[in-house]
Amino acid sequence: MSASFGALLRNPHSEVVSGLDGGSFRARIAIPGYASRVARRYRRILPEGLQVACRRADIIPPLSHFGLVVTFTDEMEISLHDGDMVLDSSIRDWVARFGVVIMRRAHVAGAARERFHRNIFPHLRFHIDRGPGMADQFSCFTRDPSDPAQRMPRDSSTLFIAPIVAWLDMVERGDCRPESESGIRPSYDLFPDENMAALFDEIVLEQPWTEAEGVGEIAVVDNRTVLHATYHKDGATPGYPIGARYLF
Repeated sequence: MSASFGALLRNPHSEVVSGLDGGSFRARIAIPGYASRVARRYRRILPEGLQVACRRADIIPPLSHFGLVVTFTDEMEISLHDGDMVLDSSIRDWVARFGVVIMRRAHVAGAARERFHRNIFPHLRFHIDRGPGMADQFSCFTRDPSDPAQRMPRDSSTLFIAPIVAWLDMVERGDCRPESESGIRPSYDLFPDENMAALFDEIVLEQPWTEAEGVGEIAVVDNRTVLHATYHKDGATPGYPIGARYLF
């Protein structure tokens, strides 16, 4: 991780300037103080604190700060992975620290640009793409500015949470018993009656895919530490399928 990201961690409400693949970018933390926000949201069912609940649930604690948003100065081709689908080491480090890495004004470089399929996930069904026994644990979602559909902003967004948020929300709604359920389910249907906008930048990170026409966007997560779902905004019809690929 670059020294400038150390400065960002020391002052998580700030913004830093750095570079990747020869292009400069601004970077900020999407949700500073994430673990504290989760603890505050579910404090009614956390009499012994968040760390104890995570141990009992056998789910890793949420990161202190969640999500890194990287916005390039100009549209950039990013060497996201090699021909063996191995994630770039710098981006891997960012994902380890922040859980989710979102890059704006960026698209995948070269022939690797075509090595994906297209997905649209169910509304508010938070899930993992890869089981624990699979080697390619990184999910990468892309909006390709050269694609006729994806060059336009998307009607549906992608949401990200720490797995303990799903467990706590199920407990709070009485949909699971904390003494009898541990580990991460493959999927959860969450927040059915919530005002989602009130959760954004608190316990849910939204990638809205709303950059201007012809702008690329990328989001990378580790399925071991992050759940994701599609969000059809304000009851809108689903947007176009987003690009998806799985990396080692």
